[in-house]
Amino acid sequence: MSAINMDLDKRFNFNFKKKVTIGGKTYNVVFNDAMDQALLDLQVEMQGFYDQQTKKTDEFEEMTVDQRKKYLADQFRQVVDDAEQLLDKVLGQKGAGKHIYDYYNQQSYALFETIRVLRETKEKLDGTAKKQQRQKHQARIEQYTGRKERVKANANTNKKRSK
Repeated sequence: MSAINMDLDKRFNFNFKKKVTIGGKTYNVVFNDAMDQALLDLQVEMQGFYDQQTKKTDEFEEMTVDQRKKYLADQFRQVVDDAEQLLDKVLGQKGAGKHIYDYYNQQSYALFETIRVLRETKEKLDGTAKKQQRQKHQARIEQYTGRKERVKANANTNKKRSK
């Protein structure tokens, strides 16, 4: 009996550690399941925030203008704080999210764009981006094929009517 030696480390060549420079600082980021979970948690929080906003329309309409301003400012601040805390976790350094926010002149877009790019990078590294592309391509094929079959069925129906 012969032994088969395989070195899967060489075959896979996984490298989920990357240096990320943002806001003038370089961070050593590990694109792992913990990062994925933190991104998912933020996504769930954002959906909860949206759901809460759409359900409170009656309360919002009863508020004075000043109460509305304060309410919206508080809600917005909470979203920014959540994004900053997420970046602290993902970048592995307390205060990283606040630093990015301040570095880009307190622009929340910078926080959310950073999160988007990190998520896309993780999807590329672990192969989920390819899987999503295949699923989209398959959906387009099915949509096209379905449309083609409907056109054929209508043409056959029209032929039968004209006879």
